[in-house]
Amino acid sequence: MKKFDFKKWLPHIIAIGIFVLLSIAYFSPAVFEGKDLPQGDVTSSLGWGKDLNDYHNKTGEYAFWSNSMFGGMPANYTYAPPMFNIFQTIGAILRLNMSGLHVGLFFLYLLGFYILLMSLNCKSWLGIVGAIAYAFASYNLIIIEAGHVNKGLVMATMAPIIGGIILTYRKKYLIGILTTLVFTGVNFYYNHQQISYYLAIIIFIIAVVYFIYAIKEKEIKSFFKSSLILVAVAIIAALPSLGKFITIMDYTKETMRGGAVLTHNAENKKESSGLEMDYAFQWSYGVGETWTLLVPNLYGASSYYDIGTNSECYKVLKNTGQAKAFCKFAPTYWGAQPFTSGPVYAGAIVCFLFVLGLFIVKGKEKWWILAATIISFMLAWGKNLEGFNEFIFNNLPLYNKFRVPSMALVIAGVAMPILAILAIKEIIENIKNNAKEKLLKNFYISGGIIGGVLLIFAVFGGSLFSFTSPSDANYPEWLVTALQADRKSMLINDAWRSFAFVAMAFALIWAFIKYKYKTNVLIISLGALILIDLWVVDRRFLNKESFQPQRKAKAIMPSNIDNIILQDKDPNYRVLNLASNTFNESNTSYFHKSIGGYSPAKLRRYQDIIDFHISKKINMKVLNMLNTKYVILRDNETGSTTFQKNPEALGNAWFVDSIKWVDNPDEEIVALYDFNPEKTAVVDKAWKDKVTNTEDVVVSDSIAEIKLTEYKNPGHLIYQSNNSQNQVAVFSEVYYKTWKAYIDGKEVPLFRANYILRALEIPAGSHKIELKCIDELYIKAQTISKWGSIFTGGVLLLIIILLILKNRKEDNPKTTE
Repeated sequence: MKKFDFKKWLPHIIAIGIFVLLSIAYFSPAVFEGKDLPQGDVTSSLGWGKDLNDYHNKTGEYAFWSNSMFGGMPANYTYAPPMFNIFQTIGAILRLNMSGLHVGLFFLYLLGFYILLMSLNCKSWLGIVGAIAYAFASYNLIIIEAGHVNKGLVMATMAPIIGGIILTYRKKYLIGILTTLVFTGVNFYYNHQQISYYLAIIIFIIAVVYFIYAIKEKEIKSFFKSSLILVAVAIIAALPSLGKFITIMDYTKETMRGGAVLTHNAENKKESSGLEMDYAFQWSYGVGETWTLLVPNLYGASSYYDIGTNSECYKVLKNTGQAKAFCKFAPTYWGAQPFTSGPVYAGAIVCFLFVLGLFIVKGKEKWWILAATIISFMLAWGKNLEGFNEFIFNNLPLYNKFRVPSMALVIAGVAMPILAILAIKEIIENIKNNAKEKLLKNFYISGGIIGGVLLIFAVFGGSLFSFTSPSDANYPEWLVTALQADRKSMLINDAWRSFAFVAMAFALIWAFIKYKYKTNVLIISLGALILIDLWVVDRRFLNKESFQPQRKAKAIMPSNIDNIILQDKDPNYRVLNLASNTFNESNTSYFHKSIGGYSPAKLRRYQDIIDFHISKKINMKVLNMLNTKYVILRDNETGSTTFQKNPEALGNAWFVDSIKWVDNPDEEIVALYDFNPEKTAVVDKAWKDKVTNTEDVVVSDSIAEIKLTEYKNPGHLIYQSNNSQNQVAVFSEVYYKTWKAYIDGKEVPLFRANYILRALEIPAGSHKIELKCIDELYIKAQTISKWGSIFTGGVLLLIIILLILKNRKEDNPKTTE
């Protein structure tokens, strides 16, 4: 047996070393100074299931329900009981056990794209440059700063999955299967379904293009063999995450993404089977805004951008005492999105090389990359390409479950640097084959196209656009004029900046074609230019100032109002915070059981309650039935925060005197406008089999009592009742199918009242009542994931053994007699 071929692996070891150094260098405050990024979404997630986390830390046990936000939610998206998944360990190994929140995630960007380029037969140094071009694209850093961690982790798996698929279609079955299986499994584990959906679109495009070529090359049998193998690999990769998929799909049916409960919404519009299109298309990328791929600040960078002291805004505000504060977070973005943290910038050099690749790269890779890029743009435009995207939204399976069309640019984010690197590869190979003339012609055309566009923006950009934003209405005219001047200046400066980088890259490649200097000098020089270009732009949005001491970075501190309310020892009161963005923040949920909150998957019925009874005009009857004991308010004149105690909050549970039966959910939610929740329960007739007395009037018992006696955990509540006759009790708790009721230890049926609450018919006498959230499907899913991990682990081990045996056979071929 031959010894380990160190020289063969040395380039890859060097590449990994460079990736580690780049990751550490960019995130050095986190590595060397003990600092961390605030990361808004990560911080927000701390409030999602704070009560569950506290309970687990105290007891070591888990619960299936959280009361932290939206009146109560299943724990599927918060601190759910763990499911064993082998890809959790594999994912940690792939990022060298570095933090998946930032430095480890960024390393995975680099590693994954490098693997893809190796599958395309690129040399190691070219793979390193490509990895830098992909990883340092602005969107990848901006989502880290925002805390969209799972999105980033799934994005990091896109490139290596594509690489594994290409290897498999190229009949390199074992390494192709291993690569695809590992990264697809990690993709499923990190679970960002919208990004995975975009990856599926890329894979579909690749399959179509490869099928066309298979017909031309008479390789149909090989194509279908590879395709069937890849389908099998995807199924095996999904097995460890199958339990999670089952529970998420089951829960999704009850959420905003699962379609409508009502026939019409609060605006009397017909409900759809998924998200509302107007809501889903809010973050549509502008058609003209797509040029930010080439010129980063073309559309004003971000909604809160530091324009410095040399800006027009600073000059006009200089004598007001507000100049520094305003210019630090100036509203420079003037695109059509509600707000943005920064542009999608692919890099000027990458865009130039991408266009060059369209002219000089031949074969199937170019065509699927071009098709994927075009589709990426079209999907990202959302409502700005309404006919196409409305059709896709209504007809493409599952597509109406997703929002933020601009996210589709992740497809172009992967595709464009691939073709850019293949263009460099093609230049190098053409020079070796002495094909200069045709290469130079295409090279000049590409440079002319990109250079010409940049010159138009640089010279005429100031007169091409209005530079106006809807947010301008919030400012006086003299300040808006200054803002528009700064936006114009940002466009022109970045257009010249991009032109300079393209010109330098153009000169390097032209000299290489003309004078054939060393290949590695070209590659390293281009890599350095790409890195400088992207690094500097990235630092506009994620820099050393973004990092804070660890305690401060993720800290959520209680206000004076919070501290006062926390003195209430009632274990189950709720708080409505109207002094904040009520339904888009989770700080309140960190300290209290909140009526509001932030979740991408709140229950559909609760959203209906928000739409009909809270967001526009507050229905106090609904707040009372939700046991809203405190309302936090902001004084618009002074800006100070105060609170009011609601004496009519109905407590944890109460007996009602009557039931108002309605025919459907539409009647049920409307009936909440005019009823007394203390006396009457509004119930859909579909629940009549759960109640013995189905008459509208229930004989009342003035001395009947039911109260919460023990709050064991958010998913286990104990009550004591005392009533002289059968009576219906309503609980100020959100109904969900995983809740079970027990009277004196015997299970009895719960039903839903007042559109979202739990209700129960309780027999006469004194009784112990227990409400337990038991997610039996989740418990079964845990077993499925465990055995799925064991099976997938066995398959991975088998593939690795076969690869080792194959390599040994290749290193020690048998001599023929």
